[in-house]
Amino acid sequence: MRRRMHDWWVVRLDRRRRWQALLGLLWRAGRGRTVALGLLTVLQGLLPIAVMLATGLLVDAVPGAVREGLNSPAGARVVLAIALVVAAFAAGSVVGALAEYRAKTLDDRYALAVHETVARATLRVRGIAGLEDPTVAGEIAALEEVERADGHLTTVQNLRFVVQYRVTGAAALALLFGLAWWVPLVLLVGWRILNAGFVSWVAHGGELGAAIASTSMRRSRYLRSLAIEPAPAKEIRIFGLADWLVGRYAETWLAAMGDVWRCRRASMREILPPLAALVVAQAAAYGWLGWSAFHGGVSVALVVVYAQAIMNSDGVGVVGDPQWAIGRAAVAARQVKDLEDQLAGGGLEPGGAPARGAARRGPVGVRFEGVRFTYRARTQPVLDGLDLEIPAGQSLAIVGENGAGKTTLIKLLCGLYDPDAGRIMLTNTRARVDSSGVAPSDPAGVGRIGVIFQDFVRYELPLRANVGFGNLALTTDQQALDDALSAAGGGELPDQLPVGWDTVLSRGYDNGQDLSGGQWQKVALARALLAIQGGAGLLVLDEPTAALDVRAETELFDRFLDLTRDVTTILVSHRLASVRHADRIVVIAGGRVCEDGTHDELLASGGRYARMFALQAQRFAAAPDPDGQPQGEEVASDAG
Repeated sequence: MRRRMHDWWVVRLDRRRRWQALLGLLWRAGRGRTVALGLLTVLQGLLPIAVMLATGLLVDAVPGAVREGLNSPAGARVVLAIALVVAAFAAGSVVGALAEYRAKTLDDRYALAVHETVARATLRVRGIAGLEDPTVAGEIAALEEVERADGHLTTVQNLRFVVQYRVTGAAALALLFGLAWWVPLVLLVGWRILNAGFVSWVAHGGELGAAIASTSMRRSRYLRSLAIEPAPAKEIRIFGLADWLVGRYAETWLAAMGDVWRCRRASMREILPPLAALVVAQAAAYGWLGWSAFHGGVSVALVVVYAQAIMNSDGVGVVGDPQWAIGRAAVAARQVKDLEDQLAGGGLEPGGAPARGAARRGPVGVRFEGVRFTYRARTQPVLDGLDLEIPAGQSLAIVGENGAGKTTLIKLLCGLYDPDAGRIMLTNTRARVDSSGVAPSDPAGVGRIGVIFQDFVRYELPLRANVGFGNLALTTDQQALDDALSAAGGGELPDQLPVGWDTVLSRGYDNGQDLSGGQWQKVALARALLAIQGGAGLLVLDEPTAALDVRAETELFDRFLDLTRDVTTILVSHRLASVRHADRIVVIAGGRVCEDGTHDELLASGGRYARMFALQAQRFAAAPDPDGQPQGEEVASDAG
């Protein structure tokens, strides 16, 4: 018994939290609009009661008007009753139209509030570790599933229907107290028993749907995206994966829906007892009304009113599809709130980060002290006690074997992850990263770091945005954009695009055009150069040129070093010839810095760097470039 009471209380508490989350999002969407729609909805719910009463008055007055004529008092009551019925219907049409308009506009705002809440929760997080958590990823996938079904765009309308029917049902039950005190109570119990079963069914279905959306349906959606999206299209066709893909998609989708179908069958069996209780309650109400009318205790007019009231009492029971939809919406709202709570406290407060233009200028120094970091679900640390100091204004190259932790070091420097131990400080600024979780992306250090990663983002946006994102304040400064792109070697690019700087860099749009790999490299470099104008004092190239040959990469790195002499630069590459002109080179191995010096010093020491350089020089020397010259000739000469 105690266990069942505990379970009942947990269910009630969870249901209350869902509704609190939904109403909280609705309040964010627009307080005044929510209140106005609530008043209109209550009024619309009461108008059917006015029609019932006016209909009863009409039925009561008709016999007298037939006997005495329309000029009699009874005739006047008939005219009044007809006028009331017409007025009630007219008012219902007007109020309904206003409420529908208000609901649709508020629906748009509600959907926006949901999207903004999710976006703020995810974007406010300082790092990316939280977003990689399987639970968070599952919740986001479930919310995407609701969005695909336009669930957020009809939430307010469904809620309006449910509230309207509830008001009508409650008012109808109040009328039935005139028939007998117990009739509305019996009907209320019957409807609420059925409603409780339906709500449990809806909640269970919503939870199951959310769970499926974050697991098996998520896999199904991914397989579907492989079949319809452009990126994987080439390999799907070249390797003949179409039949396999369709088969696996159907298999995963049917497996996911099988759980839904089994849940529905089981839930329908649970609905039958509450449905039987409602049948008994309605039979008692209608039976008492018939018995009272037969024995003269209720007039014909009241029979009409009470019969309508019994029928409309269903408003306190099951509303149908709108109630199902609003139940799902409440589950989704709770997921939004849970996501917001789970990611809260992991980043900046709104408005806490100054614009790049307000950042301090000048080169930034960096200091790593005893930094240790291990990825989730791994036991071996990637970095283990790493110490490294980079003076302001120096160009540093970081090299090492694949998996040595080069990119991890950069991600920690940018605050995308928190170190497990140790600290990272930006000198000439107050920001620092340490085990307490303070990041260089906090207000003191925002705008001071610019990075181009190997997988830099190719935004399906105009060229202006792709370059301007390096410094939003300069997005409309045409001269600054031209200078940055020209310095990156892409000054001719706007003239080659259909609408110049306003060309969307994707083939999927009118007048859109994709870029070659080399052109994208220039755009990414221009974005980094524009960051310097916004106050970035530390710029990082983290293997963004991996797709280029060694000569093209070397030329780009050399241009980068030449253009960024006034700031601190970090170059990460697995090609040693590309970074030999950096002021200083460090080799990462075993989670620490194992070698540190200039190119010539490291070659002379004969250590790990010298061995790797010699191996690469031999490999590139064997492959001629398009001009027929060995690509490794220059490398080999440096090595010698």
